[in-house]
Amino acid sequence: MTPLRFSTFRHRLILALLLTLALSGLRPLHGAEAPSMRIVYNALGGSMAPLWLGQELGLFAKHGLQHSLNYLAATTSVQAIVAGSEDIGMVGNQCVDVALEGADTIYVAANINRFVFHLFGDPAIKTVQDLKGKTIAATQAAASTDYASRIVLRRYGLVPDKDVKILFTGSMPALVTTVKSGNAAAGLMSAPTTTQALELGLKPILNVTELNIPFLFVGVCTTRKMIQQKPDHINRFLRAYIEALAIIRTDKETTYKAMGKFLKTDNRQVLESIYDDYGSAYQRVPLVTRQEVQAVLDVVKSPKGVQARPEVFYDNSFVQKIEASGFINTLYAR
Repeated sequence: MTPLRFSTFRHRLILALLLTLALSGLRPLHGAEAPSMRIVYNALGGSMAPLWLGQELGLFAKHGLQHSLNYLAATTSVQAIVAGSEDIGMVGNQCVDVALEGADTIYVAANINRFVFHLFGDPAIKTVQDLKGKTIAATQAAASTDYASRIVLRRYGLVPDKDVKILFTGSMPALVTTVKSGNAAAGLMSAPTTTQALELGLKPILNVTELNIPFLFVGVCTTRKMIQQKPDHINRFLRAYIEALAIIRTDKETTYKAMGKFLKTDNRQVLESIYDDYGSAYQRVPLVTRQEVQAVLDVVKSPKGVQARPEVFYDNSFVQKIEASGFINTLYAR
């Protein structure tokens, strides 16, 4: 290759790289300049699969983001975001709860906008009404298992804390143990916990997912401070996150592998049950809706929830810009 041809080739290569970066909406990075984010997730279940795929498939790195990925239980993960020890995370409704008390938490993307749960319990419990005078287990106060339990009980004419006591176990494994031991008659679970429950002899009472109850079940939460100071970080995270959603929606086998690693199982039946529970609930364009946030405000314990406006708790601008760029369409055109 002559010097002239090499120079032309090199120039074309540089132009192609710059064009790719321009279309992606990201600026060039140089090693140590790559932004870094601390990412947290709050459950060991299928709802967290986008983060697991993001890590296992190198999607965060692909979009120019260094990261750490940590697990913290329900409300603890939100407290970490508020404290600044974590930058962004996939959590339930708790970002609304703490925002009502003055925290600057805000959702920048949705994940699942309805409850994905099954009510399992003692074989003697045949219907929700059979729980009257008994105890139901939930993980933590103000966690999705708590709010879902209250909403389901009310739908079936039972008054939470009066007709049915709610016992907080601290975690999903402890919830299963509590129900199995008889210290609670039933509890809300999702795959893979439901598979374990069946193996332990517990029986399904109600498929809550099929009730299609609108709720901010899981979303992407950060702080207004992060939005103001590091919008590029959030943009990179959300591109990786949205790409992971596309893979979940279109590639079961890849999704199974990532879930299996984080859940420490290669049991095909378990992985399929998780995908069956969550696969159809993931959104192509993960916009937070007013309806799902209002559902949280309707049940929060804080009296401030009555007058709060749902729009205050989310910012869809990042996802909207990513969609407008055509990026999401390219993910499904492959």
